[in-house]
Order: sequence, then C-alpha cells, then structure tokens
Amino acid sequence: MKLTEVQVDRLVGPTHHFGGLGVGNVASLSHAGNVSNPASAALQGLDKMRLVASYGVPQFILPPQARPDVAFLRQVGFQIADGESLEQVALQTPSVLSAAMSCSAMWTANAATVSPAIDNRFGLPAMTVANLDASMHRAIEAEATTHELRCLFPKTKVLRPLPGGAAMRDEGAANHMRFGSDQNEPGIHLFVYGDGDPAAKRFWPRQSLLACKAIAIGQGLDPENTFFVKQHPDAIDAGAFHNDVVAASHHDLLIHHERAFYDPDHVISRMAYRYQQRFGRPLRRVVVSDTDLPLADAVRTYLFNSQLISPAAENEVAVPPVLICPSQVQQHTPTRTLVESWIGESKFFSEVRYVDLNQSMAGGGGPACLRLRIPLTPPELQQCDSRYRWTEELDQRLRRTISEFYPTRVSLTDLASAELISKSRQAHSEIAKLFQ
Repeated sequence: MKLTEVQVDRLVGPTHHFGGLGVGNVASLSHAGNVSNPASAALQGLDKMRLVASYGVPQFILPPQARPDVAFLRQVGFQIADGESLEQVALQTPSVLSAAMSCSAMWTANAATVSPAIDNRFGLPAMTVANLDASMHRAIEAEATTHELRCLFPKTKVLRPLPGGAAMRDEGAANHMRFGSDQNEPGIHLFVYGDGDPAAKRFWPRQSLLACKAIAIGQGLDPENTFFVKQHPDAIDAGAFHNDVVAASHHDLLIHHERAFYDPDHVISRMAYRYQQRFGRPLRRVVVSDTDLPLADAVRTYLFNSQLISPAAENEVAVPPVLICPSQVQQHTPTRTLVESWIGESKFFSEVRYVDLNQSMAGGGGPACLRLRIPLTPPELQQCDSRYRWTEELDQRLRRTISEFYPTRVSLTDLASAELISKSRQAHSEIAKLFQ
C-alpha cells in the first residue's frame, strides 16, 4: 500500500496585513507597515492550490480563522463587545490589535508536526498541534487549529499542543522532515531545533530541542529512526526563523544550504547511514555552498521553501517530483540556474513551476510555508472530510466570495475601522457556508 502526501493549505483571510510581528523573520520585519492586498493574497494562494491539484495530488483547504479574535482581546484585558470599534486597542496597544487581526495561520506548515500511522504508537496518522508560543500573534491559533484538524481528519490522532513556555516552544512541521519512500513502511525523522550553544546573536530561535523530543516521545516514534540536529546560528541570524527556509526534503532527497545545520557531519551523516541500513540505498543529499548561493540570497528568494510534490503516477509509472518555486527564484539568476541544474543534469525533479506569492512572501512565507503535508494511505484518505477538499466548484465559489467581500487595500491604520471589521465578519460567514 502506498502513502500519498496530502497537501493542506489555508485560505488567506480578509484582514491580511503587514504587522511586522514575525520573530526573526526578515521579510516580515522589512515590510512592516506596508499596505497589503488581502484579495490578491487569497487568490494567489488559491492559484497555488489549483496548480497542486492539477497534478492529481489531494489538496485540502482550511477556511481562515475568524478575525478579529475578540476572545484574545478580552483575555488581554480589553472590555470589547462583539461588533464594537477597536479604536481603543489601536490607540493603547497597536501590536495587540495587529495580533488580533493577524492572518498568520495561513502558513499552515506551522500548524502541526505529523507522522504516518506506520511510524507512531497509535497506529493512526498523528499530528501534534504546534503551540507557536514564540510569537503573540501566532500563539492564539492553536485552539482553533486543533478543532479544525479534528474536523478535517476525524480518523487521526490529533494531539493537543505542548505546554507553553520558552523551553517548549514549537513551530510545527517547518522544523521537521521525514525520509522514506512512497510505500507504507517506517520512515526516518529529522527534527531541527535552534536553541542551545552556540547561540544565535541577532534573533531568538523559535524551535526548542525539548519541544522536538517531546513531540517524538508523545507520538511514540522509534528512537533508532529519529534524529535531532541543531540549526546553524548563522542561518537564524540571517532570517531563517524556520528550518524550511534553508532546507527541503522529499522521500529520499535532502537539499540544504551548507549553513543550514550546525555540525551536520555528525547528525546528518548518522541519519544518512541509518537510511542506508533501513532502505538499502543511499540518501540523496545536495549541499548548496555559500559560494553558489549566499545565505542572504537563499533567505531572500526562499529557494529552499519551494514546495515538492509527487504527481499522480501515469499508467502506474512514477514521475519524478515537481518543484514549485516562488517567482523570486526565477527572477534571481543564481537560484534559477541552480534549479535548472536540478532538473537538467541531476534529474532530481521532472519540472519546475514558478508561482506568484508576493503577498505571502512579503509577510515571510513561501510555497512550503503555506502547506502542511500529511502522508496517508488510500483508506485513510477516504476518511478525510471531503467538504474541505479542493474542487473546481469550491474554488470558483471561494473566488466569487473573495471578489465580493475581501478588501484590496489594508494599512495598519485600517485595522480598527468598523468597515474592515464588518466586511471581515461577512467574509468569514460566507466562507463558513461554503464549507457547510
């Protein structure tokens, strides 16, 4: 029986804006205060989902989480009634207002850490929902995400977030990679953490070793097939707030920047040896040097945050994976040349597709940030709630809703406006109807 990597994206919400709240996220910080276009952001995300679905890959959609998050504002201390103006919040604590209106749940790679049934102690697909405690605006997502994943995957084991605190901060699948094949057989897990010595000097690491170990223990992953490697502090300081900004994986392939990991010859080499033992073939590893692609350019273009998908087999003949890159890769000659070599000489990929995700990129997220991949067997796929699966009809209805209810221009000063809040609530209500 084969494993299929289901792709789960979230529709960008109508209050998408550039609040600059991302810890260690260079794009988020550098675009803080810019005017956003929520309608464009949502359509760009849908365009990518359509592209993925066109390859026969199961694509699911989560609706945007409701914003403003009035419960969060009340918890902070504001006496806010439903429908009331948020001007007092904007005046006293603008960062709190930005968090309450944030659409950062759009980066679904941070929703949870996933293992297939064959790997864990439950005998079911397992997901540990990320607590996202490193950032105020993201820590408010976990409760809703837990509920949403249980609705979408009713026959899976959805584990609640780890207890909070700096020592247990968890950012989900963006710091986890699984290696194996498309067969339903146990895989190899690599967790990437940022804390510990040597420490980053500029930015605070957002994934802790303790959280990684707690997830592996909680899901019951085989210790012999589970590895933990420290992210290079240079990568964190360059703006690689998650491992998926400097490394990518797919089945038996690991591609990473030479400064993605600290002491990689120790952990990565041991993992590669275990892979060879386990599968009887070498792990394909591509290391991109700083000479070929400076770390700053890797972060700027989000090359390693490209999305890797396996198209549906043609006449039962497997097709090499497709690489979905942000348009910034195409526009940057060194990265484009690198990608072309992976398709031409090395044949790691069958083709590359470039997508315009400028609204997401300006907030600090590329194609891989926007999706959570979940390995499922065919019977497990059949058990997913079909209301959330991408279809042409659902796509068209979402586009009409976006056209009618989404703003095309949002500045930080707009966040407290009664008009934006009203439109946002209308949009959420209409989208909820589409998902029944």
